[in-house]
Amino acid sequence: MNQEADMARSNQKLAFALLFFTFFIWGSIYVTGKMISDDVPASLVACLRCVTAMIPLYFMSREHLKTKIDRKDWKYFFLVGALGYFLTVQMIQLGIALTGASMAALINAMTPVAVTILAAIILKEKITPVKCLCLVLALAGTIVITSGASTQGETMGIAVVLAGVVSFAAASVYMRRLTAKYPAVLVTTYSMAISLIFHIPVGIVTVCTRPVTITPLGVAIILYLGFAGSGVAQYTWTKCLSMLPASTCSLFYPLQPAFAALLGARLLGETITPAFFIGLMLISLDVVLNTWEARQMDKALTAKE
Repeated sequence: MNQEADMARSNQKLAFALLFFTFFIWGSIYVTGKMISDDVPASLVACLRCVTAMIPLYFMSREHLKTKIDRKDWKYFFLVGALGYFLTVQMIQLGIALTGASMAALINAMTPVAVTILAAIILKEKITPVKCLCLVLALAGTIVITSGASTQGETMGIAVVLAGVVSFAAASVYMRRLTAKYPAVLVTTYSMAISLIFHIPVGIVTVCTRPVTITPLGVAIILYLGFAGSGVAQYTWTKCLSMLPASTCSLFYPLQPAFAALLGARLLGETITPAFFIGLMLISLDVVLNTWEARQMDKALTAKE
């Protein structure tokens, strides 16, 4: 019994360490993406990031590639690819180019709450008082963050990232249906592959119509965004979800903008404003409340069983 308890504690410590690592990587991709935004157009960065991500994703999912996919499920793979890995990645990269890395990461930290709210709308899940409060806090956080924007371009960047959050939240609702039937890494791989149907034409048009400066640093960052941001971090996130409840993992989301802010201040000279701190507190509270309700619902379902 003691041996099992020790093993459980050891796994929990490993999962927590992996969560810190995952959100450090995800926080860093906003900063590294910003570093090349003047040389490489956002649409091309998004394209190359997803093309590069297919390499680690293929090796991570190859043992599942023979899994038979029901014909009726391909429409959900298409929606996840189009909304979650094409529109979202394009919008996030554009938002990073227009606003600061820390601001973009902070807005993106609202993803768990957006998923919960859209699930209530699309899947007709019950809208509870806590969900309503989460929506109010999310709106308040967005208003505070937007008030901290110093230029019209930054305000536009925040709006674009927010649109990306909504797009990914919609994709995540359909992703739930797929991950209930298929391995998560397989869902990610197929959806990412489908997104290339859109990314590659956009990338080709960008190269033909926009100035692009290729530097060794730019190449290294694009490889980092693809391999680490969409490959390694995606794997460690999936691993954490297999070791801890999803509600526990979601509690770590505020680490993403926190790491982005620290790295942005260090590497880009970005200023951490009072508006950012207030927005971070509101969004952190939002994520905690959303996670608390998810845990309560899980306990209620367990009690019924």
